[in-house]
Amino acid sequence: MRFSSSIASRLGLLVALGAAQQVMAASPSFSCARAQGVAQEAVCQDGMLAALDRENARVYALARKAPGQSAQQKKTLTAMQRGWIKGRDDCWKSDDAKACIRDAYVLRIAELRAGLPAAMRRNDKGGVSIGPVPVHCPGEAEPMNATFVNVEPSLVALAGKDRSFVLSIAPSASGARYLGRSPEGEALFWQKGPGAIVQLPGGQELNCRIGALP
Repeated sequence: MRFSSSIASRLGLLVALGAAQQVMAASPSFSCARAQGVAQEAVCQDGMLAALDRENARVYALARKAPGQSAQQKKTLTAMQRGWIKGRDDCWKSDDAKACIRDAYVLRIAELRAGLPAAMRRNDKGGVSIGPVPVHCPGEAEPMNATFVNVEPSLVALAGKDRSFVLSIAPSASGARYLGRSPEGEALFWQKGPGAIVQLPGGQELNCRIGALP
């Protein structure tokens, strides 16, 4: 299936429904009465982080239910999730704990979605994430992947071969424009229908094509 107007419409619908989904996700997937550590307490105090926690838990549950997994694969998935939780909890060491926690959630959601069978991703309409969608840029041997997570504000995980970025939606006269900042510099992802302008830190602005939705 190619990235058509129907898929673009679905992405637009996700953005439009962001505020409503955020209200629905007023609490995280765990009990705040038993919150432990800076990360869990931050999630309980912030609506966006709570929404990300709920989506992460939802997609993880989908991954656990994916057909054809061996007992060892399920064991590995559980171990990786526990390792991710430990990494999220270490965000108290960061200069910007909230951004660290946010990025940890978004990148894990993108990772979990990438591991789902293609049919499960295409038929998944129960949450606030979509993708990964391949983004083909000139001069790049392999496409990047964009995973959209429509909390408030909407976010996108842009993953390349050896680095990943989390960008947040920004004001735009047209399309969906996302900006992100990392120690390497600023990143841009500006989606306009089947195309996107992409600029990674230290790189040039590229006119890219959004490919098939796996």
